[in-house]
Amino acid sequence: MDPDVFSFAAVSCIIVGLVASLAFIGVVTFRFLTSSRGPSKKLEAEDNDRLERLQQSVDAIAIEVERIAEAQRFSAKLLSERGEAPARRA
Repeated sequence: MDPDVFSFAAVSCIIVGLVASLAFIGVVTFRFLTSSRGPSKKLEAEDNDRLERLQQSVDAIAIEVERIAEAQRFSAKLLSERGEAPARRA
């Protein structure tokens, strides 16, 4: 067989393999990019729901902390009045 024909066949096989590989990579990349767009909208809606619940929880905790602080101020006021009362009588 002529060496030029053998070289041409080898180069042709390499080019066909390269084009096939690039086409496969392109198809896989395209499918990955299009499939990741669909669920992201679904995940975005789920994330919004989660954030809403988290905001409600934080608000509820803030209210409870405020109640605890008010009770502590009330207790401190009572204790300070008790401490002052015997001093006035004496």
